[in-house]
Amino acid sequence: MPGSTDERKALELVRNHAEFKATLVSLTMNGDLPILDSHVHAVARKWFELARTHYIDACALDVRKNPRSVYSRTYYAAYSASKAVRYVVRGFVSLRGDDHKKVADLPNSFPDVDSWVAKLPLLYEHRLRADYDNWSDTAAESVLAPADCLAIAADFLKTAEQFLLVDYGLKI
Repeated sequence: MPGSTDERKALELVRNHAEFKATLVSLTMNGDLPILDSHVHAVARKWFELARTHYIDACALDVRKNPRSVYSRTYYAAYSASKAVRYVVRGFVSLRGDDHKKVADLPNSFPDVDSWVAKLPLLYEHRLRADYDNWSDTAAESVLAPADCLAIAADFLKTAEQFLLVDYGLKI
C-alpha cells in the first residue's frame, strides 16, 4: 500500500488518473494498472479518513452550545467523502479548495443521487452561514437543525462508502 508521500506525489504527477489510465491501456501497459489503482484508492481512503475525522469531531460537540461548529464539521465530513467519490469516479478533483460548489456533483449511478444533489448544497449553505455570518438572524435562516446535519452526514458517509465498495471495489 502506498504511503502518504507516494499519495501526494501521485496527485501532483497524475492530474487525471482516468485519462492517465486510458493512456496506459492504449500503450498496452496494462501491467501498471494495479499500481495506479492502488494509488487512486489510497488517495480516496485519505479523503475518507478526513471525512470520518470531521464527522467524529462534529459528534463530539454539544449541538445546543456549538451549533456553528456542528454545521461546519458535518459539511466538511460530507465534502471530504464527496471528494473521495468524485476523485475515484471522475479521475480528478481540484486540490485548491475551490470546488465546494461541486460537493453534489456525484455520478448518476450514485444511490439516490437526486436526493443528495438537494441535501449536500444545504449542508454547504449552513456551513457558510455558520462560518461567516455574524448577524442575529443567522440561526433563523437555517432550515436544518445541527442534529439533522449530523444525520445527513452520517447517511452520506455510509452511502458513499458502500458505493465505492460495490461499484469500484474500494474498501474504505
